[in-house]
Amino acid sequence: MHVDQKSVSSQTHRITYTHIKTRGPRICFMFSGLGYTYEKPLLYYVTMLMLKHGIDVVQIHYAYSKELMTKSTDEIAEVMMQDIDLVLQDVLSHSDYKNIIFAGKSIGTIPLIQRVMKDEVYKDAVMLLLTPLLTRTELFESLLENTHKGLLVIGARDHYYTEEVYQLKTNTMNIEVIENADHSLDVLYTPTESLKALETVLNGIEKLL
Repeated sequence: MHVDQKSVSSQTHRITYTHIKTRGPRICFMFSGLGYTYEKPLLYYVTMLMLKHGIDVVQIHYAYSKELMTKSTDEIAEVMMQDIDLVLQDVLSHSDYKNIIFAGKSIGTIPLIQRVMKDEVYKDAVMLLLTPLLTRTELFESLLENTHKGLLVIGARDHYYTEEVYQLKTNTMNIEVIENADHSLDVLYTPTESLKALETVLNGIEKLL
């Protein structure tokens, strides 16, 4: 295994990313949350799971102010994709991966749902939507049209949860609602239940791999 810390720039943007290479034929691009970074339990163990299966991992390191969340869903997607596209182009232009997986957490699901999932180039990619912002109407409507294989996970006590989530279940997209879990998929003050929630998510992802 080899780890590269890289940066890529355009005339107006510069973004860094970590590329963990296993020399396998598959790759997983990860989009973190604003405060939920790759060192936090969910993304840390998703990374470990990918490496276990010989899947390369790219962790994209972006930083935005909380003010971004006040903008429209499409504005957020546009801002983030200016950075994300730089990484996608840099990585995929230098490698010949056979399969692509995308994993987004919280705000990281916005460009994934509004841009990446609508791009014909990634029509066969597997999508892991970890605590998507389902109360944003545009995101929910986009997901209703989804045809990707993948997994959507959200806690029943997440402030972005909606009971309509089961409308998004298809033959290719699995839905996992974690009872009593919050936006971090933690069950407050109950460590053992939080660990069980994490295990449920990892088992759901492993079935797709």
